[in-house]
Amino acid sequence: MASIKIRKILVPVDFSGTGEKVLKQSALMAKVAKAEIILLHVLDSPLGNKSGDYFGKSILPQEKYQKELITWLKGQMEDMKKQLLDSGVAKVEYVLEKGTPYKMILSVAKKIKADIIIMGTHGTGGVREFVVGSNTFRVVSEATCPVLSVQKRTTKGGFKEILLPFCDQPHSRESVDFALCLAQLYRATLNIVGISYESTASALKKLNIEAQQIEHAAKKAGVSTTKEIIKGNFVTKVIFEQAVKRKADLIAITSNLDRQSISEYIIGPVIHQVVNHSYIPVLSIHPVFNPNVESVSSWRFWG
Repeated sequence: MASIKIRKILVPVDFSGTGEKVLKQSALMAKVAKAEIILLHVLDSPLGNKSGDYFGKSILPQEKYQKELITWLKGQMEDMKKQLLDSGVAKVEYVLEKGTPYKMILSVAKKIKADIIIMGTHGTGGVREFVVGSNTFRVVSEATCPVLSVQKRTTKGGFKEILLPFCDQPHSRESVDFALCLAQLYRATLNIVGISYESTASALKKLNIEAQQIEHAAKKAGVSTTKEIIKGNFVTKVIFEQAVKRKADLIAITSNLDRQSISEYIIGPVIHQVVNHSYIPVLSIHPVFNPNVESVSSWRFWG
């Protein structure tokens, strides 16, 4: 198994209802991984143009308002920094940026070489889900490092049961390695679920072989596992059913799961559905396909 270390955690904050839960998850991960936290807030318009987002309608001259806003934002970030340091996190920094939130999050993540991004998501429904690509979804889709999405409905911190669903498609070894890394850090069980669109013996056998290879890697890493192969056309439904069955507190999923069924094609990528409707945090891992990165199906174990 490749050696993966979490050294830098980027935490975008927007002072929303998920803020406390995001900070709680971030602090816990930073402590178990001995990692640094970098807080990030992005103003998504020129300073002073959206005063209502922070203070309500401003009657101050724009120049004075800008100074007041920056002072207030720095105060908020300092409070978060102190809260994290007081909780036992060794090192915390913060950054204020201006621009399109998802673009700045991706830019800062690349600049600081973040190992993971932890951010909140609010979930949507109905027509809004079809037409609105939230900052979280854009980050999940485009980030080259893993993204942990923390839902407003999340009720606890830490992970003891990690669900790792996969389908019959090329998977980056890095995606499995990161899930194993978290399982080691949190001393969690890795619940491996292979989802097959076909019920043929050959298709199920292939998935079972890949699941066994993941099991073998987990055993070498000292991680306990469960394994199940399931036939299912609607991947999202299977994932949520398995999350309930396994009492999972984290879903680790690659961000490029194929959209195979007509219904899933219509309502969007599997990863967006899972992030949007999950009651537990979702770890989205973007596979890096290149000649130097092995896929799960290429693993060979001896002895």
